Amino acid sequence: MNKKREKYLIFHVEGGMGKSVLSTAVIRALKKGYPDRKIIIVTAWDAPIFYNPAVYRFYTINQFQYFYDTYIKDQDVKIFRHEVYHHESHILEQKHITESWCDMIGVKYDGYKPEIYLNPRELEIAKDKIKPTNKPIMLIQSHGGSAQQYSKKSWFRDMPIELAQQLVNHYKSKYRILHIRTNDQLPLQGVEQLTLPLRELYAVFPLSSKRIFIDSFASHIAAALDLQSTVLWVGNKPKIYGYKEHINITCDLEYKREFTKFNYLEKHRIDGQIQEFPYDTINMFDINEIIKAVDSQK
Repeated sequence: MNKKREKYLIFHVEGGMGKSVLSTAVIRALKKGYPDRKIIIVTAWDAPIFYNPAVYRFYTINQFQYFYDTYIKDQDVKIFRHEVYHHESHILEQKHITESWCDMIGVKYDGYKPEIYLNPRELEIAKDKIKPTNKPIMLIQSHGGSAQQYSKKSWFRDMPIELAQQLVNHYKSKYRILHIRTNDQLPLQGVEQLTLPLRELYAVFPLSSKRIFIDSFASHIAAALDLQSTVLWVGNKPKIYGYKEHINITCDLEYKREFTKFNYLEKHRIDGQIQEFPYDTINMFDINEIIKAVDSQK
């Protein structure tokens, strides 16, 4: 018996969790561009996709039981498996990454704001696990990246560990500081490590009063939940990966040296090869500027 011919759209997203969060803005554009198609998401990180009303089904990479037979064979299917990091406008830093992504797959860009959907039970469970105290909660993400990157520190993206500890020391008497990090990332003193399943981690964000992040997934989650945050930028630029709703603090120091021998289309790699460090100081930010920004968060 012939199966019913369906109209599907497959959107394949590779990369880190932050990229998966960013992809939700592209998913919104895809649904507007192809309203009659059932959208299937294939991603390395599926937590940002839960409950997304534009998505019919989603799969994590390499979990493809009967995928071909269900969505490809004898179906009316469109497939978008493109790497936005390879797109010219992204490489040349001409547009926000979500706009480059939309251009690349041929749908109308309608804004960079990602979307995260949390259900009431997730919010309740997160609150139960955090056990709120009299102190307001501050979230901090000082380091990002995967366990496979060559160093625990990326000068290109991470907050200098000395600066992160100074910020904790400044705020720890007033705030209960929860540190977003994996076990292999650098710890801070005077904080609580926030280790929860991803969906519960996201649900902690609305419980926080202040947020200090780097160019990583936490800043994207906060943007999706309309939570203004202070975001520190070393190498990347907020106009490419960030949000004007956040308070963005960039490193504006002059490069003292450039070592790009091993780089191909990008000036520096996000994992922050130490030989590429271009400054004469590790004090790349003014802590007073950061404190002023954090205190002014809405």
